[in-house]
Amino acid sequence: MIFVLERIYIKNYKCLADFNLQLQETTLLLGDNGSGKTAVLDVVYGLRQLLAGEVKITDPVAFPSSTLTRWQTCQEQQFELQLRLESESFLYRLQVEHDPGIGASRITREKLVGEDKTVLFDCNMGEVQLYRDDGSEGPTYRTDWGESALARVVEQPTNTRLTSFLNAVRGAVVCTVRPHTIRSVAARGGHRLGRYADNFVGWYRNAVLDSPGLARSHEQALQGVMDGFESLRLERIGVDTRELRLRFSSVNGDRSAGRYWLRLDEISDGQRALVVLYGLLHLHGGDGVLMLLDEPDNYVALPEIQPWLMELLELCEETPSQAIICSHHPEIIDFLGPDYGLILRRNASGNATARPISQPALTGSLKLSELAARGDA
Repeated sequence: MIFVLERIYIKNYKCLADFNLQLQETTLLLGDNGSGKTAVLDVVYGLRQLLAGEVKITDPVAFPSSTLTRWQTCQEQQFELQLRLESESFLYRLQVEHDPGIGASRITREKLVGEDKTVLFDCNMGEVQLYRDDGSEGPTYRTDWGESALARVVEQPTNTRLTSFLNAVRGAVVCTVRPHTIRSVAARGGHRLGRYADNFVGWYRNAVLDSPGLARSHEQALQGVMDGFESLRLERIGVDTRELRLRFSSVNGDRSAGRYWLRLDEISDGQRALVVLYGLLHLHGGDGVLMLLDEPDNYVALPEIQPWLMELLELCEETPSQAIICSHHPEIIDFLGPDYGLILRRNASGNATARPISQPALTGSLKLSELAARGDA
């Protein structure tokens, strides 16, 4: 399924007071610390979790009152996702109202509109109006203002457009890889990778269980970037628990090869990061994936990031996949920035804005990473 996130609008969230972001199939977000790059990913992750029905609006990963823009007096937040699925464009809007005085928050409006401006779902002040694929009205009912009402809609033959939107957003990957948090064991599989990839083994387990061939593709990619690596194995260590182990080979003094196994938590942080990063490219199947990645270059050596970037671009060009990356790394800036870069800046009022890289920066003699370091991009 072709899934392209075309635009994000954010109002009154941290430094994103009135923020509009137009996206390509591949987008690199550049900017100083505090310019809002990670905040963009946090918003998409919060919306994904809400639409998966896994959190309430006040949960820390969603939109509690603490995420309001501090220099604004308005107590309402608004978020919009505009995305294209196959040939249809969808607009999803969420409005949240806060009362910090009593610590209460609620969703005041949640609406989904299709390509031809057909309303597919509308929840206004807790009153849900369901619609069918042809735009005709369905049932109405009351709902909990503290969670996404859209997430609770049951898939039916008459609402395939709505459920295709939900499934696409739920499948998005929003991740900042923190290798030291990744557990080597999993009691069960997981359909969604965690914000920091801590549940990678469960996610991997679910992916290869459905499509065993993906494991081989992942292994072959890792063989090219990890010295001595041969294979991965999910070892049974309990009734339902599996442990991810890696097999390596080493050459002894007599030139014979010795093989040994290591748990995922026994390899280095950089190696764990590579396992996750290449997993993102090879464990999605052929359907494509939306990835929003925050500084994927962390923990990865300079010679290792370039091959991964080339595979990432190949994935986005050859499959219906999209990548949105935040990075300060010169290698990533110089590789992706000229064609795919957007600069995020905070103006004098503290509000963040996004703009394309200036043409003089692209035609000058200095590398884009050098210009970005000087603030001239």
